[in-house]
Amino acid sequence: MYNKKVLVVDDQYWIRVMMKEVLSDSGFTTYIASSHTEAVEILKSDLPDIVILDVKLQDTDGFELLSTLRKIKSDIKAVFISGSPNAVYAQRAMAEGALRYFIKRFDIFEFATFLVEISSLDSASRGEGKWRMNGVKVKETFRS
Repeated sequence: MYNKKVLVVDDQYWIRVMMKEVLSDSGFTTYIASSHTEAVEILKSDLPDIVILDVKLQDTDGFELLSTLRKIKSDIKAVFISGSPNAVYAQRAMAEGALRYFIKRFDIFEFATFLVEISSLDSASRGEGKWRMNGVKVKETFRS
C-alpha cells in the first residue's frame, strides 16, 4: 500500500467506477466525486494527496476546481484527463502545475503505473527510504 489518497473527479459514472477499482487494486485509497461540491467536501474531510480532474465537468471545469482545491490544500498534486486532444487544454494543465495530461481512452493500467511511480518518487524525496517499482518494495539509504 502506498498510503496515498487519490480523488477522482469526473462527471462520467463509468470513468469514476473504473478508476476507483483499478487505483484501489493498485494500493491507493480512492475517493470519487462527480461535481465541484462533492470534490470540495471530500478534500476537506479526507485530504487526498493527488486529484485526477476531468477538464470539462457539468458544473465547472477542472482548472477552476483545481484553483479551489489548492486554496484548501496547496500541495495537492493534479493529473488532468480529457476526452479532447486539445493542445490548449494540455498546455494549460501543465501551466497549472499538473503532473500529466491524459486523453481519455488511455490505458488504465499505464495510468495506474504512472501514479504508483510518482507516489514512489514522492515518498523517496521525503526521505522515507522505500521505493516501489512494479509492486516490489526496495529499501534505499538516503544521506542528506
